[in-house]
Amino acid sequence: MIPLEGCLHWRHTAPFHLQLELDQQHIPRVPGFSNVRRRVVRVFRTDGRLSVGDQITFGEIWVYGSGDDLATGPMCMLVDEFNDARYMEVYLSGNPPVLHLAAYELRVIAAPTDRPTLTPEQLEQLIEERSRGQQQVDPAQSGQPAGRWWQFWRSRLQASMRR
Repeated sequence: MIPLEGCLHWRHTAPFHLQLELDQQHIPRVPGFSNVRRRVVRVFRTDGRLSVGDQITFGEIWVYGSGDDLATGPMCMLVDEFNDARYMEVYLSGNPPVLHLAAYELRVIAAPTDRPTLTPEQLEQLIEERSRGQQQVDPAQSGQPAGRWWQFWRSRLQASMRR
């Protein structure tokens, strides 16, 4: 997991902060990375190279089935959750139309919104609360996926115990 300060840096500096509609005609290979086309439906930040209606791709989401091991490192989503997702909000970098998730800053949303659902202010508040020791930082509130990173190691541990 990327530290909150790293995510905050990317929320401030990523060249693109967008909401996207997913192309539902492509079924990702499972397990595998989702190289799915997305259409820009809202632009909160751009350096001028992207606008509403543009088609983009990024493939850093590892899509897996319920019995699959998780990859360590990338953003992960269950195939059912991925297939049900219609819209997402993201921070991206790179050269359009091929882009990259900035610090895995992504949130699935029900529909496009007029205001961002992932803001630097959210993370600044969490960092401040953490530094004051007032509350535990909940990854779901930070916009980061809680993930199931431990499942990867659980299957490895179970396999080694059977030997």
